[in-house]
Amino acid sequence: MILQFIDDDPLLIFLVVRIIIKKKFSKYIIMTYTPFEIRVFPLLIFYVVLSISFTFMTVKMIIKWRERKVLPPLYLSIVFTLFTIAIITLAIGLGEAAITGFYKEIYRFSLPFGYSMVIIADILLFTFGNDVTDKGRKGLIPVIIIGAIIVIFIYLPWNWWGVPPEDYEGQLNLRLYTTLSLVLYSYFIYIYIFIICRRAMNKTVDEITHLGLSLLSYSMICLILFFLMFIGDTVLIVVFDHPGYSEFVYFAWIFAFIFFIVSYLSLVMPNWLVKRIRK
Repeated sequence: MILQFIDDDPLLIFLVVRIIIKKKFSKYIIMTYTPFEIRVFPLLIFYVVLSISFTFMTVKMIIKWRERKVLPPLYLSIVFTLFTIAIITLAIGLGEAAITGFYKEIYRFSLPFGYSMVIIADILLFTFGNDVTDKGRKGLIPVIIIGAIIVIFIYLPWNWWGVPPEDYEGQLNLRLYTTLSLVLYSYFIYIYIFIICRRAMNKTVDEITHLGLSLLSYSMICLILFFLMFIGDTVLIVVFDHPGYSEFVYFAWIFAFIFFIVSYLSLVMPNWLVKRIRK
């Protein structure tokens, strides 16, 4: 009866997904799509601009790695690539929503995929930080294992990425725990790299090395602020019933862009920066 009613009403054809998930005791729910809001369209443009900028910075880092043929530029090149893939995927997801008028399957896939790219980037950042501070491979295996577990949790269907709350009301919802795990995991790595950079700075007398480590530590602050902005957006949603995609999201990706620039400078140390130090 419900499905017949949906088929008879052309307006509901665009509002209701023809996906029926079987539940316990032979009950069924009908999953709906959330309509795209025009206020989010500037964010799509912002994502496209960032995708182009991230791609440019990634190519420059890859060029530096090919010139030097050492591991640190390779690690950072992969980190840049993963963040670039994440923002491009998010842009594609929002693009689908803007074109169709609803947050559909590509959008729903873009969220966990983007988060998983961040987890993998965190692992490479951990390796990169250990390498540039001569800490070796200490702690890498546990970081990889925990990161892999979080990635698995990210893709579990009970996170309900992009699904309207009314469609999973009363059911198991892991999204809060998954998001919290992602943030805590990332913060551990960023704070760890910040600390080892600061300790290494105290042991070096070379001005260029000191500045490089200082810039790297600042880049970790940028990533900490990156996630802090998303936490702010979540607080608005939970506490103030905000529809999401607030100004905090814009600031988050601005901090991510600053991370690209500062971490690039920390490793490459261009001539103009070296000359400024030695004046």
